[in-house]
Amino acid sequence: MSPNAEIETTLEHLTELCCDALQEGGEFNHERAEQLTSNLSTNGWERHSEGRPPLSNVLKDRIRESCREPAIHRGAAIDGVVGEVQSLYERASRYSGKAPGETEQAQSEQAQSEQAMSPRTM
Repeated sequence: MSPNAEIETTLEHLTELCCDALQEGGEFNHERAEQLTSNLSTNGWERHSEGRPPLSNVLKDRIRESCREPAIHRGAAIDGVVGEVQSLYERASRYSGKAPGETEQAQSEQAQSEQAMSPRTM
């Protein structure tokens, strides 16, 4: 499958995921969204979408087209779901630009810096 076809398929899956979350009683599948946004990053969404609207705008348009009934009066809900997807994509993009060891090291360093230092004793 070519990168463009892979990206298109991933966008379709993300749209379905968002539409499912907007249904009455629907839930946002965070784990699946992470997988899909990681796939977008890996397949070069940023490179292939140069000069186009950001991912959040693309998803909003697709949601309004694909799931018209729940999307008509749910602008705030759409913004929330799409915002979450955008955040996941940005996180995936940030880590995909680093070597595998760097990602683990950066996460480890961040965890260590967040821990409180123990008091010194004399």
